[in-house]
Amino acid sequence: MMTPMCGSMRFTTVEPGDVGMSAERLGWARDLMTRHFESGGTPSMAAVVLRRGRTVFAETMGVKEPDGPPLELSHLWPIASAGKPITSAVALSLVEDGVIGLYDPVVEFFPELDPELHGEVLIHHLLTHTTGWESAQRTGRLAEMVMAGAVDEPPPGADPIIHLFLSAALRPVIVGAPGAQMDYDTISFELLAEIVRRVTGEPLDAAVRERILEPLSLQQSALRVSDELSRHVVRRSPDLPLGSNQILTFDGRNRELDDFGGGGMYMSPGDLVPFGQMILQGGTLDGTRVLSPATARSMVTNQVPGIPALVGDRTVREASWGYGFTVITTRPFNFFVGGLLPVGSVAHPGAGGINFWIDLENEIVGVLFEVITEMSEFFEPVSGIGHRFQDVIAGAVES
Repeated sequence: MMTPMCGSMRFTTVEPGDVGMSAERLGWARDLMTRHFESGGTPSMAAVVLRRGRTVFAETMGVKEPDGPPLELSHLWPIASAGKPITSAVALSLVEDGVIGLYDPVVEFFPELDPELHGEVLIHHLLTHTTGWESAQRTGRLAEMVMAGAVDEPPPGADPIIHLFLSAALRPVIVGAPGAQMDYDTISFELLAEIVRRVTGEPLDAAVRERILEPLSLQQSALRVSDELSRHVVRRSPDLPLGSNQILTFDGRNRELDDFGGGGMYMSPGDLVPFGQMILQGGTLDGTRVLSPATARSMVTNQVPGIPALVGDRTVREASWGYGFTVITTRPFNFFVGGLLPVGSVAHPGAGGINFWIDLENEIVGVLFEVITEMSEFFEPVSGIGHRFQDVIAGAVES
């Protein structure tokens, strides 16, 4: 089922020509979604695009869940790693407060780590995935630890997902010098989230609500999903990637209740775009200052110039990563980023079909969420159309 274009429920909807975009070419974006949906490429998808703080595209297709009601823009999706910019923003707000420093050694917060071995690893390295530690997620060591019974039972009341990731994070395998190479790793972000918990004395969920969600009035978002919001969560067929029949699943009440900083956020498309618009506007939205201009700028600026990156089974010559986003160069990542996005645009995908980008040059914030039907072993959305959708949107800019 397809629903007609509608507002994103936050930003004024305008005619595309009023903000220098082609209505005809935005129609091509709708056509792309329609072809993908009608061919069986996805059972559910939603997209919102802003230009200069105005809605030029908002669309949903499909259902909230198998045999369920039509999908709406207000429905919550597990946005997986696309939530990392939010975890980053929370940590950076603590930097603004002087509670932590970007160049603080990580061992200051983790007496569990040997300072002789890991004393040069900084919070900066966690934010940019450049710790010099093996990515236990990418290499499969995390799964091997589970299969070998090397992970102790979580303490009473502890979050099992967080316990698992921290168990691996606090047994790091050194493979290089900090800052020498980027190796994308959700485990590093769980250390970052744990730092937030330890310095605030609260769950990460509380810090996210107090520092991001409430200032931006984002009511269809949560790290820990309430019973009320749970009724609005998008779910996938059990046999699809990340469905309930898979070893790693996004579905289920346990996932909705964890405090997982590396990929536990649930958000509606209409809530993620205001966060992006706030970043685009230098940390302010609707007259509310959420982050400082310096912080917003740090998130979209390449903080690791000149170093390579490991991505899946490939080496990328230029990592180009900010404090929360990949910063687009002339060598983008397969599947995740459109080739027509201007250099300097930023993005962060999420496993399962989540696409989120900010075109700083053209003042565009966009999201495309879909339930993918095919995924690689490295969580690449093989069946997804996010990169092509971004190209069509970029091509719709006229002035």
